[in-house]
Amino acid sequence: MGNAMIIPTDGSEYAENAAEVGFNIAAKMDATIHALAVGDLNLTQISSVGGPPPKTKDDVTELAAGWATELVELAEDAGIPAEPVVRVGKPADEIATYAGEIDADMVVIGTAGRSGLERRLIGSVTNEVVQTAPVPVVTVRPDGSVDAA
Repeated sequence: MGNAMIIPTDGSEYAENAAEVGFNIAAKMDATIHALAVGDLNLTQISSVGGPPPKTKDDVTELAAGWATELVELAEDAGIPAEPVVRVGKPADEIATYAGEIDADMVVIGTAGRSGLERRLIGSVTNEVVQTAPVPVVTVRPDGSVDAA
């Protein structure tokens, strides 16, 4: 099996930014993209007053599957082989675990720069992945600049 690159996606523009950088690296490395979308089980517990009810495990899995499929289509449009991977759980844990399972060459993940709420969501997952993943992690900022960890 050739090189494997994991690009986690949550359907956001940050994930897409990271994907574009990832595709360029993958093309040079001759890597297959693993488009990893994690259905966040936290979302199954959150319900705000008057807000939408908590999502079921099926809901978050379906959401994640949609994100993974989208990223695979983007990769294939760019001529990069890709496969969708859907996990359910705590995103950072699932990303690190999957990286170990497939012995990935690297993880390419987006960060949300520095704006409040988005930074908490994507930023916290990214920070955790950088600290816990057993493989190199490349983080991509919204402006396309890259930090290799």
